[in-house]
Amino acid sequence: MADQAQYEFESIGTRWWCEMLDDSVFSPAIIHDIAVICDEFDRRYSRFRDDSLVAELARTGVLVNPPEELLRMLDFAHEMEQVSEGAFTIAVGPALHRLGYGARTHGGTVRKSIWEDITYDTQKVTIPKGVMLDFGGQGKGWLIDRLADVFRQHGVKQFIINGGGDLFVQSDAPVELALEDPYDASKMVGKVMLTTGALAASSTLRRTWRSETGDHHHIIDPVTGQSSKTGIAASFVTAPTALVADTMATILILRPELEATLAARYRLQTKLLRMSNGSSLQR
Repeated sequence: MADQAQYEFESIGTRWWCEMLDDSVFSPAIIHDIAVICDEFDRRYSRFRDDSLVAELARTGVLVNPPEELLRMLDFAHEMEQVSEGAFTIAVGPALHRLGYGARTHGGTVRKSIWEDITYDTQKVTIPKGVMLDFGGQGKGWLIDRLADVFRQHGVKQFIINGGGDLFVQSDAPVELALEDPYDASKMVGKVMLTTGALAASSTLRRTWRSETGDHHHIIDPVTGQSSKTGIAASFVTAPTALVADTMATILILRPELEATLAARYRLQTKLLRMSNGSSLQR
């Protein structure tokens, strides 16, 4: 849908919805750039594709001439593992595979941390063979921020990018955003106002499945190798970038005790919803 103020598409397994808030429109040039960046990101970092870079790393343990973007993503992932006291890791892929979420033939072994055994520079990335990197905890936020740069490069000054419910807003006037009740999408548990910044949400009630070992959700605690059991049903985070908001929404489900520390360090506003009696929510 070219030359319109709104544009919707599918990418990296989720639905995207974007809107121009000024006089700009989605020209064919902008739509082309969006498609190229999203396709490249999926081809490089999807753990569900056998031809992706992370799949090649899992098979061989080596990637020659890595894209500069991958190096920056590794830097960020390392920082997040440190500030989350080990709760956030990009080595969680094997645990997801083992629990039956997107099982692959090269799932590898579960590792709490890869940083003692990984080396990377502009020439080569090496990791222990069989380790499947999973950028799912930060990838959507990273891609949202990249698309925001595309909009700015095309002269768009006010816009909203919504990637599967995580958003980035750039606007002259505050935009009101609802916080969706994780138990009932027709209800909200609050709202926030954003002019420039991101909102991300995460929930243990979404992306659930059942396997021979029981019921699971996709937020894995690397200490146990199992789905998180902290009692947090959902998290909502606003931050200056979608990358930080997306990642922190996951971290705070795994380590809610770090809420105040991380909020101060990364300029976050947060809301955590806790389960009570296994069904209702508490602030």
